[in-house]
Amino acid sequence: MDRREMSTQGIRQRSSQEQTRGEEETQLFNGETEHLEKITAHIQWKRDLEVMKAKVLELIHNQLSDLLDKTMEEAAHSRPQQLSVVPAKKQSREKGQLLKKKVFVPQRSLVDTLLEVEHFRTIHHIFVAMLCIFVLKQIILDSINEGCLVLDFELFIIGFRELPTALFAWLCMFLYTLFVPYQALQIWSSCLKMTRFPNLLTITLVLLMLICHIAVLFFLPIYIVVYSNVGIASRTIVPFEQIRLLMKSYSFLRESMPPLLHARNQVGDFDLEDHSGNVSPPEFSTYLYFLFCPTLIYRKSYPRDPYIRWSYVIRKLIEFLACIYILNLLLKYYFIPRFGNMHKQPFNIKIQLLAIFDLVLPGITILLMIFYFLLDCWQNMFAEILRFADRCFYKDWWNSTSFSTFFRSWNAIVHDWLYIYIYQDVLWLIGRRTRAGAMLMVFLLSAFFHEYITTLTFGFFYPVLFVLFAITGVIFNFVLNDKRKGPFWNIIIWICLSLGMTVISSLYSQELFAQIHCPLKEKTFWGKLIPRSWYCHP
Repeated sequence: MDRREMSTQGIRQRSSQEQTRGEEETQLFNGETEHLEKITAHIQWKRDLEVMKAKVLELIHNQLSDLLDKTMEEAAHSRPQQLSVVPAKKQSREKGQLLKKKVFVPQRSLVDTLLEVEHFRTIHHIFVAMLCIFVLKQIILDSINEGCLVLDFELFIIGFRELPTALFAWLCMFLYTLFVPYQALQIWSSCLKMTRFPNLLTITLVLLMLICHIAVLFFLPIYIVVYSNVGIASRTIVPFEQIRLLMKSYSFLRESMPPLLHARNQVGDFDLEDHSGNVSPPEFSTYLYFLFCPTLIYRKSYPRDPYIRWSYVIRKLIEFLACIYILNLLLKYYFIPRFGNMHKQPFNIKIQLLAIFDLVLPGITILLMIFYFLLDCWQNMFAEILRFADRCFYKDWWNSTSFSTFFRSWNAIVHDWLYIYIYQDVLWLIGRRTRAGAMLMVFLLSAFFHEYITTLTFGFFYPVLFVLFAITGVIFNFVLNDKRKGPFWNIIIWICLSLGMTVISSLYSQELFAQIHCPLKEKTFWGKLIPRSWYCHP
């Protein structure tokens, strides 16, 4: 009995020791988990503080600028004997204050931030569920009609016809943008140390770069698109990448050349390669990173994430492909049946209005799909792969109560480029009082490039986008301005967006099928300019 009791006590002691050890390990694991959560919260807290810091500094800078302007105006009025001197100082101060630089801070994209809120996440899930039901319905109906499973990628095959040709055009443009502007800057910075005429050297370089850009980044992609049998989706890649590389190369030279020229004028013959505080040309690795990262504003360094979340990249890729497939179904089951035989009907107001209002829901769905797969999925995917931490690719455009706010919020990447290099530079050149003229120039430039991309994509000239941007967009920008507040104006914005997107889809679809069914017998200049959908009917 003694041995049995001793063995029983030993077993109890061992079990109690194991239990105690398990509790200690559990406590240690919980402690490490809490420690990791604290570290994660601390990192997120620091990022939020950096964003808040940048916003507060920008707000203070703007308020101080306005306060100084008012003070100088009051001083000028109070001392009329100095009016001949004060305006010049005021003008130089204004020119300096107009130059607002883009500040990159670590921040998540707005949709990812909102998805952490349970209510918004549920609304997102409802929208995804409705899209899944729509896709499932079309697949089931096609499979029943055909007697087998049908996923239907016919539009993909037609749209991405001759994709290698489009990729070859992109490769030529990319290699040119990668090597030529960078080497030109290196040569210019080296010659800048020895020349006595830096302005002449700069003008000569700019003219040579302009000629090379026109040859490689303008005529080459146009020639490939026009004279190759490339599908619509493949053609879209070429002008989009053409404009993107043009904007990238301009930003690189625009941000790199002035500091070098300024340092040369200040110091004289300085060593550009000296790293002890002197200005030096950018490194090749920074320029290569800039060509791929999702921003159009060049900097020598950007905030970077510590690691890549490959699960996040895969999820965004799946969502990107799913959005394209949904666009394929919307075009096949709504737009093609509606406009495929529209050339057999007369072109009148009644038929146009019926076509527009019947496709409002598919039209706004296309708008949301384009936003999500292009500005959220695609940009976040590349940003995650490159560990690019500033994910402000768009703002809360869906809450806009004015078109001016919408234009600033829809595509923050392009807006930053237009604001810094067009709007600010125009104000710097012609003065601060001509804000309306600078804004009009931005709208005209944006309208021109939107119409340019659309013309190359579809293969015909039909200036619907140009009219909407250059005329309707300008009018709405000044009429529905930032003074409009309240939910009523947000409803107006959504009505205009829905009808505008449907008008664009409707008119371009009609013209596309009219170009197919009513080819020109004689290719004349006016025959190519006049929309064929206006007279292609029995």
